[in-house]
Amino acid sequence: MDKESREVAQLLISIKAVVVAPKNPFTYTSGLQGPIYCDNRKVLSHVKIRNKIIEHFVDVIREKNLICDSYAGLATAGIPHAALIADRLKLPMIYIRSKAKEHGKQNQIEGDYKPGDKIVLVEDLVNQAGSLKTAYNGAKEAGLCPVGCLAIVDYQMESAKKIISELKIPFYALTDLESILDVCLENRDIDELDKTIVSKWQQDPIQWNRR
Repeated sequence: MDKESREVAQLLISIKAVVVAPKNPFTYTSGLQGPIYCDNRKVLSHVKIRNKIIEHFVDVIREKNLICDSYAGLATAGIPHAALIADRLKLPMIYIRSKAKEHGKQNQIEGDYKPGDKIVLVEDLVNQAGSLKTAYNGAKEAGLCPVGCLAIVDYQMESAKKIISELKIPFYALTDLESILDVCLENRDIDELDKTIVSKWQQDPIQWNRR
């Protein structure tokens, strides 16, 4: 667990943007349950923490030399973070829907861009990476060139690792599940048994729901 990942984990935990509750699991939109809930939209309501998150993003962008023409937020939770990054770096921003609209111009991608533009995808949370794959494919179909993906949190799921590997896109998260669990443990928000429960969920969410 590096210093930056630990700091971001602590920031998110401090405002309850991330809550770990193995004994009282949350029900996700998929219908499955899980021991962790992540709502990075809370970051937007806390100015100092919001600025620190953006600073961490900018540090990664510069360290990894991610050069692009614009930042592309993944609808909906990635949009505000992409806008904040683009504003800080004085670059354009677009956003990518999960699917094309059924009315109007039926756009999947909103904003001005041209084929060949290099973009960095911005997501708030990578769980199974399904939305990342959809956005990547939508961008490619529009003639855009995704050169990287940024996220605040990565759950480090095997399915997500496989998808990211298949897409062959550089991926960087500010923090991950391992760091979150370690910080929660140090804060005494959870115990070793709780950590084990979450780790088992991470290894096989479907099987975990059959327990």
